[in-house]
Amino acid sequence: MAHPTFLTEFLIILIIATFVAVVFDRARLPSVLGFLLTGVVIGPQGLGLLSDVGRIYQMAEIGVVLLMLTIGLEFSIDHLKGLRRIAIFGGGLQLLLSIGIGILFAMIKGWTVYSGFFLGSVIALSSTAIVLKYLIDRGELDTTYGRIAIGILLFQDFAVVPLMVLTTGFGQPGEGMVQQLGLALFKTVLLIVGVVGFANFVLPHFLRQVARSRNREIFFLTAIVISLGTAWLSGYLGLSLAIGAFFAGFMFANTDYGHQLIGDIVPFRHVFVSIFFVSIGLLFDVSFARDHFLLIGIMVGLVILVNFVLMTLLLIAFKYPPRVALVTGLILSQIGEFSFLLLEAGRSAGGIQPFFYQALLSTAFLTILLTPFLFALVPAVLKMSEKIPFFGIPPDQWKKTERASSKLKSHVILCGFGPSGRDLAQSFLEEDIPFVVLEMNPKKIHLAHQQKLRVIYGDAANAEVMRRAGIDHARAVIVSFADPIGMEQIIRVVQSLNPDTFLVVRTRYEREIARLYEKGADLVVMEELEASQELNRTLLSHFKVSPKKIEHHLERIRARKELLIEEAIMRRKLKDGV
Repeated sequence: MAHPTFLTEFLIILIIATFVAVVFDRARLPSVLGFLLTGVVIGPQGLGLLSDVGRIYQMAEIGVVLLMLTIGLEFSIDHLKGLRRIAIFGGGLQLLLSIGIGILFAMIKGWTVYSGFFLGSVIALSSTAIVLKYLIDRGELDTTYGRIAIGILLFQDFAVVPLMVLTTGFGQPGEGMVQQLGLALFKTVLLIVGVVGFANFVLPHFLRQVARSRNREIFFLTAIVISLGTAWLSGYLGLSLAIGAFFAGFMFANTDYGHQLIGDIVPFRHVFVSIFFVSIGLLFDVSFARDHFLLIGIMVGLVILVNFVLMTLLLIAFKYPPRVALVTGLILSQIGEFSFLLLEAGRSAGGIQPFFYQALLSTAFLTILLTPFLFALVPAVLKMSEKIPFFGIPPDQWKKTERASSKLKSHVILCGFGPSGRDLAQSFLEEDIPFVVLEMNPKKIHLAHQQKLRVIYGDAANAEVMRRAGIDHARAVIVSFADPIGMEQIIRVVQSLNPDTFLVVRTRYEREIARLYEKGADLVVMEELEASQELNRTLLSHFKVSPKKIEHHLERIRARKELLIEEAIMRRKLKDGV
């Protein structure tokens, strides 16, 4: 009997991927990085456990198809609600500008327009998997920069489909570019019409008949056959298999049975992701990177710099705080996993030379490996930004911003005019406590002006903005929003300008208490503890627990809170040498 080579290699990938995922999870590093390095170690350039390049390409293609299928299943236009402006317009501008820069660079180098388009497309896509893990691990998914990053990443993920169509169309040799693009678009329209027609008129009735069998295995196999069949049809039309897989997932996601299929397939996402990223590591040519390390090093630096600067300037143009723009630009500056899809599509279409392919693959590979180090630079970049005058004020507001607090003494600086800020402002008005509002959101500023409140357009984390708010004679500074990175910056600014003012900050998580007190906050309001107390009070009352016992449980929570505060204050005193 023949030795089961494919199964052996597949098993090697899964065993090592499982081990790597455990190790990287304990090290609090994205497992994606481990999968990439695993591919390098076990591939042709490493231990040689997997050396058949043809089979490696097949594994990469299978991983791509399955990955795109799960994305199609989970994709929804509803994900862009509330983020449509920055996701669609900001993400679209970023993509077009990146492609424009790529084409301009190609023209300077004497390359083809296709090479420039391809280069711009590859560098435009950031890593959804790595960025999301970073935001989730740090509890920053719901911050301003976290939401912006998610919106842009969703747009980029969806843009992969038309980019792959254009890549495939441009890359076909022997025909004019217009004819290639026209044929590719025609095939795509044909595929979409077929998918939409099948999804509306055939699929629901067919799935209803299958579901009547009440056999989960039959339903699952039927769905897989239809999905892979759609991917095969896409490949037969000369398009990418991944495009067909995406449309198949999207087709099922809009049926009554989409949730069932998501429940069956998405748990295997980690298998698909590990196969895909390990296969990319297998394709990475160590000797090529070594022989051309200077070129690749320059390309890595330029890609990170261009992505960072482009994203930062775009967000500032959309009137987001520069601090938010800097953080978002830094965490989205790498080349992402879907760039590898474009690389494979371009290679398969024959539109790029092997040297160009390897140079871009090496660049993408290294930018992902460098991503954790880029994330570590976020605090340092923000600290440097504090020293730039007017950095927290948009250029069109430099002359308009006046000292709204010039006639105030012993007043409160209220940072943020969201729901909590508005409630505090109303209480201050009723109690005749003078205050000034700091806000960056134009809608909230307009609302404050309607209420005839003193308001300054600016970032509370900037020293010049704080000076204009009268920090030198302020009674207190209250930060009514939760922003882990911005909070530390605000505390540093207040401590440097007026360490005697009473500083109140807000945080979502209990684990942030000690750090914020150590940095210099006088009072930290913790959402987790406040919610815990309210949950205990409400639920225990519902279960008819006596008020005395309820108070006992609440006191236990308050005691834990006080202990955390005492320990943090003690550490701060020791740090200050008191």
